[in-house]
Amino acid sequence: MMLTHRYKTILGDIPDDWQAKPIRELIAEQFAGDWGDDDGEIAVPVIRSTNFTNNGNLDMSNVATRYFPKQKADQSGLKCGDLLVERSGGGPDQPVGRIGFITNDMPGAMVSNFVQVLRPDPKKVAPAFLGWVLFELQRTGIIERVQQQSTQMRNLNWREYQRLLLPSPDQNEQSPIVGAIKLADNAISTARVALDATRDLKRSLMTEVFTRGIRSKVRKTQETKLGLIPIDWTTAELRSIWKSSTNGIYVPENQYGSGIPIIRIDTFSDGFFDTREFKRIRVDKADVTAFSLEAGDLLVNRVNSIPFLGKVVYVDRMDEFCVFESNMMRLRFGTAEIAQYLSLYLSVPSVKKRIWAMGRPAVAQLSINQRDIGKFLIALPGPEERREILDVMFAARTAEIKAAEKLAALYEVKKSLLHNLLTGKIRIPADAPLPDRGAA
Repeated sequence: MMLTHRYKTILGDIPDDWQAKPIRELIAEQFAGDWGDDDGEIAVPVIRSTNFTNNGNLDMSNVATRYFPKQKADQSGLKCGDLLVERSGGGPDQPVGRIGFITNDMPGAMVSNFVQVLRPDPKKVAPAFLGWVLFELQRTGIIERVQQQSTQMRNLNWREYQRLLLPSPDQNEQSPIVGAIKLADNAISTARVALDATRDLKRSLMTEVFTRGIRSKVRKTQETKLGLIPIDWTTAELRSIWKSSTNGIYVPENQYGSGIPIIRIDTFSDGFFDTREFKRIRVDKADVTAFSLEAGDLLVNRVNSIPFLGKVVYVDRMDEFCVFESNMMRLRFGTAEIAQYLSLYLSVPSVKKRIWAMGRPAVAQLSINQRDIGKFLIALPGPEERREILDVMFAARTAEIKAAEKLAALYEVKKSLLHNLLTGKIRIPADAPLPDRGAA
C-alpha cells in the first residue's frame, strides 16, 4: 500500500506551477553497496555509514579498505552528482536516511551494503536540488514514516521511500535554489573557521599564561617540581588554599522527579552549566545544607573515564538552591577570584594529564579522591597577575562564545531556508546572481 500525503508532497504544499514527483522518476540509475572481504585480490576504499555526517558532507578521514575480485573492483566508482543514502543505521535519537553528496568523481570507490547510491537524471532534476530535498526529509524526521525499526537498527522501507512525492519545480528554478543554499553553506563554513580559530587561540593562550605568565619574555624563571615557572610565582597544594572539600550526595535514579535541581556530570560542558538538563530530587533540609552550591564554588568530576575525569566547572551564580551528585567534589575557597583562576588552570591540557595520572581503577571508570586532589600541586601567580590572566582568558572565552553563537544562528537560518526554498514559500528569480548554482 502506497504511503499517502496530507499535502501535495511529503514536505508540504507547493506552488501551483510546481510538480510533485516520486524519487524513482528522478533517478537514472541506482545500486546498493557491497562490504567485500577482509582480504582478497583488489583493495578498494568503501564508504560506510560512519562516514556520513549530519550536514551532507562526507567525513573521509576514516574510510574502510576492503577487498574484491578484480571484475567487481573494475566496476566500482562514484561520479560527481551521485547521492549516497544511508539505508540502515540511525540511532535512538537519529532517524536513518542521512545523505552524502559526491562532489567530485571518485573512481575506484565503493559504498557498503548499508548504503544506496542514487544517480539523478540531470534531464529531470539538478542532483544537488534532489539531494537537499532528501536531506530535509531526514533532518526534519519526516523520513520516520518510511523507516522500520529492528533490533539496534533503523532501516528504510526502500520501496516506500522511492514512492515519496517530492517538490519538483522547473529546473530553471532549481538552480537558484541550490545557489542560495550554497551561499548559506559558505557562510556556515566561514563561521566555523572563525570559531576554530578562536578555540585555537584560547588553547594557545591557556598553555602560555598558566605556565609562563603574562610577561613571559621579560622575566626570569625558577625550576620547580612542575618545571620552569616565573620566579615570582609559587607552588602550592590545593588543600593549602581551599576552605573545604566535599563529595556530593548519592541519589538512586528512581528518586529523581520533583524537588530541587541536582547538578550531574551531564549538566555542564566546557565549564558552564546547561540548565536545560537539570534533573530534580527531594532531599531533607540537612542534605540541602551539606550539599548545596554557592557562587564561587568549584566542582570537579571525580569519577569518570578519560577525558572527563577531573572536568571542572566554576559556579558563577545560583538562581535557586542546588545540590550536586556523588560523582563530583565541591571545592570551596576564600575568594571567587582564586576559584575562577583554578577552574581555568585545571583545564590546561598538561594539567589535565597530571589529574588523569592520579586516577584509580573503579567499576569501568577511574576515580580521584579528596586526598589525591588535595595534594595536587599547582602554580600560583600573585593576585595582580591572576586578575590579568583572568581578563585575558575571559576575553578569549567571550570571543569563542560570540563565534559559536554566530555559527548556531547561521545553522538556524539555513534550516529555515531549506524548508521555505524547497517548498516554494520563498521564490528566487531565475536571473538572481548566485554563485556555483549547480554545486552541492
